Amino acid sequence: MTDNAIDDTQDALQSGGQSANLETIMHVPLEISVELGRVKMPLHQIARMNKGMVIELNKEANAEVQILANGSIFAKGEVVSTGDKLGVRITEVVSASARIQSLS
Repeated sequence: MTDNAIDDTQDALQSGGQSANLETIMHVPLEISVELGRVKMPLHQIARMNKGMVIELNKEANAEVQILANGSIFAKGEVVSTGDKLGVRITEVVSASARIQSLS
């Protein structure tokens, strides 16, 4: 996190009436997840699923994905290959005040 992002986060915490030792909480590990898309389907379709079947999601193939920290959206990005693994290139970061609000 850059110094500006830390300052923005600290300002957002203070403006929200919350006091926190930012230096301490910056070392708390958070689970990062990436949501590719969602779909609802009836139980009978799920029960008939087999290996090799494809679940069509509600997003286009090249659509942005949501990046979440502990279940709260903090950024958007695009899926990329990092050699033999998948990665996500961040294309947009949610404002610090919106991030703090989503965690409240």
